Order: sequence, then C-alpha cells, then structure tokens
Amino acid sequence: MAFNMIRRKFRKLFQLDCSPQVIAVSSAVGVLIGFSPYVGFHTALAIGVSFIFSLPMYPLLLGAYITNPFTMVFIYALCYKFGRWILRDDTPIDIDWMNISLSEIFETARSILFPFFIGTHLIGLIFGVITYFVIYYIAVRYRQNT
Repeated sequence: MAFNMIRRKFRKLFQLDCSPQVIAVSSAVGVLIGFSPYVGFHTALAIGVSFIFSLPMYPLLLGAYITNPFTMVFIYALCYKFGRWILRDDTPIDIDWMNISLSEIFETARSILFPFFIGTHLIGLIFGVITYFVIYYIAVRYRQNT
C-alpha cells in the first residue's frame, strides 16, 4: 500500500509539464533544502525558492520533505558525524551536570552546532547533486517510454 502511494507521487513528479532538467533541478534543490538545518522552515524555503526562481513547487516540496519525523534523527546524526569528520573534530563532549554554567552550555552548543551546520550543508549538496542526476535520468527514460 505504501509502495503504491510512493509510486503515484513519483509518477506525478515525472508527469509535470516541464523539461526533465527543470524537474531534476527542482528536486535537487528540494533535497538540499531538506538536508538543511533550518527545521521548521523547509516548506517556507521550498515555496520561496519556487516563486523566486520559477521552479515547480511539487519537486521542491518532495525533496524538502526528505527530513520528516521518521528520518530526521538518522539524517541529522549522519550530518553531524560527517561535519565532525570533515573538521577532524574528535574531542569528546563532556558535560558536568552537577556544576553546569551558562557559559559551558554555550560552549558545548557551539562545539555541536558548527560541525552540524557544516555537515548538513555539505551532505545536502552531495545528495542534491546525486538527486539531480538520478531524477534527470529517470525523467528522460519516463518521457521516452510514454
């Protein structure tokens, strides 16, 4: 049942009245938005990009919703680990919960957020490029077969 729903969503994607390149670009930008750390703003960003760059909204939203309540923890954990790997950051995060201070909270947040932001943007870019080529290939094949 879920497989049929996904199939219908993709069929609708490839039946859009625009070129395969536009569908692929829109999907790729949607995935980039979906991986971004701006949780709560993915829909607004996708709609804004659609209006500013005259891209179809449907592929943007499909890509932006790659992060959802079921995938968010896994995606953001991967992005954080990737950001730490890129930055060569292997310092452990130690919090002394008995003697915690506001400055320690900010320092710990900074040490977590910087790798997270780097990881989300780079992983989003990587998966956006992959999405472009995959969707373009499928869209061209779909148009040839219909």
